[in-house]
Order: sequence, then C-alpha cells, then structure tokens
Amino acid sequence: MKTMVRSVYLLDGGTLEVESSMVVAGRDFGQLMRVPVQTYLLDTSRGYVLIDTGNNPGVITDPVAAWGAELAAGARPRMEPRNHPYEQLSLLGVDAADVTSVIYTHLHHDHAGGASLFPGAQHIVQRAEWRWASSPDDFASRPYVRTDFDRPDLSWMFVDGDLNVMPGIHLVSTPGHSPGHQSIVLWDAPGLGTLIIAGDAINCQSNIDGNVPPGLATDPGAAMHSMSRLVALAEATGATILNGHDMEQFAAMPKAPHPLSAPVRS
Repeated sequence: MKTMVRSVYLLDGGTLEVESSMVVAGRDFGQLMRVPVQTYLLDTSRGYVLIDTGNNPGVITDPVAAWGAELAAGARPRMEPRNHPYEQLSLLGVDAADVTSVIYTHLHHDHAGGASLFPGAQHIVQRAEWRWASSPDDFASRPYVRTDFDRPDLSWMFVDGDLNVMPGIHLVSTPGHSPGHQSIVLWDAPGLGTLIIAGDAINCQSNIDGNVPPGLATDPGAAMHSMSRLVALAEATGATILNGHDMEQFAAMPKAPHPLSAPVRS
C-alpha cells in the first residue's frame, strides 16, 4: 500500500537560545545561538498525526514557573502566543481533538512540553525513552520535565526499536542524544519524496558536514552511529533530512498554513 500521508506541515514553536557546543559538540564554547523549536503535522488518511509538541506553552508567560530556574536559564525560550500549538493548528483549521496520534522523537522539554494539550490522542514513544525520562541519571535529568508527559489522562504506546506506524510512516531507533531517541521516515510523501525527520539525532547541517555529533548526548558513540545511519539512509534512498534545530533550514522551509512543497536542504 502506498503512503497514507497526504501532506506535511511545519509548525513554528518559537526558538531557544542555547550554548553553541550543545548543538555541535566542541564548537564555540560559551557562545550563544538561537535555534528553532519545530514540530510537524501530518495529514493522513487515518487522521492527523503530530510529531513532537514543542515547549510547554507556559513558557510564553513564565519560563521559570514552567521549567524551573536552571532549565529556563540554560535554554532561554522565546515563545509568543502565536507559537502555541493550538494557534499553529488553527492556521490549518485543525483542533486538538482532530489529532489522533502524537509521535515523539524523545521527551525533552522542547519536544514533549505540549503533551497535555492532546488528551484524546495516542502518544507514541520508544519504551527506552520512557524508562530513561522517568528516572534519568542526574547528569542528563535537566532537559526532562516529567510533569509535561507523565500524566494519567494520556494514553501511551511504547515501541521497541523500528516500527511501521502506518504505510508511509516508519519509526527508526536513533539512540545517543537520549537512550530512547527515535527519528521518523516519511516514505514517498506526495510532492516531497522521502523525508527523514531526524529530531535531535542531527541538530543541524554542521553535524553532518563536520561528522560531529550533537553536543548534548547521553552516549556520544551511539549518537555518531545514529547520525551515520540516517545519513546513509538518505544517500541510499535520495531522502531529504530535516534537522532538529537548524535555523537556516527552518527559515527556508514553508510553514503552516502552507504545506511543505519541495525538499529543502541546508
């Protein structure tokens, strides 16, 4: 069966200001850079599928209350009311109740912060990510805000490794940035070809060009392997990699309410 994906939309969740070496390991220690917080909405023949939910929208008014002082200082958010997930969906005439599934690359604050906004959806994540996010080692605990995602009103589906969610949507295990990180391959999306939504397995084109993993990684060796796997997959299939926090690529892509219309490379 051909892909069930009919169109793909890029949603603008605002930006973060982070230390540069967190994006590309070893680069520009102490210098700050601004990176996008991006999510994707897939219009499929089985309903709307959201990939990641961005920041907790509470950071619009009070980042410290939403995240705590340490995280708010380390990942300075710039999120306006227009970046709220509901506002982004409204550009397409979509309500939260229309979203049938939410797929998470991982459960960090800027990817799972809006989980509570979609109580009627099935939430899909790697089992390894859930286990780690529920009890991370201290050195890796700051990016997880457990109250964002560990909620009794949410229905979770835990995945072990690679999985075809539906025709055209394939989950690929890409650990390293976090133990249960996953990327999403959209096979033969109409008018787009094959897309690889890398998440934080590849932050930006500089990771690929320099063969350098993301600076924030629980396992740098696994992160390198995962990045290499995605690059090899893209080269073998002619796919376009959509990086997780690449401002240049993000700026060049059409955003909701306009669908992605052509492959965009950094």
